[in-house]
Amino acid sequence: MPKKLTLEWLRAALIRAAKTVAQTALGMLTVGAAFEDIQWVKIVSVALVAGIISMLTSVAVNLPEVGSEGTLLITPEKGTYQVALDNPVATISKGKPIRITVDSHAKL
Repeated sequence: MPKKLTLEWLRAALIRAAKTVAQTALGMLTVGAAFEDIQWVKIVSVALVAGIISMLTSVAVNLPEVGSEGTLLITPEKGTYQVALDNPVATISKGKPIRITVDSHAKL
């Protein structure tokens, strides 16, 4: 379950559900079928159920699209640096690039 249901979380969950609905509907279309032979009611109902399931799944798990706080620990080890994260970089950065600058004279 997400820590906080925020507008950012709701937006990410709705975008994910909309993509799921569209993918499900497209997946149900039969290639080469005549327009009048397509069962539109069935496609719409199955796609909407997939969207509802997507929203319920978003409630059950943390969305990777929604950032979270994280810490970065850098320790010198034999001339190299080891990096340890308590969250994946993509989660901390919210999909934006991260620049890490290390001051070799800093005391850790």
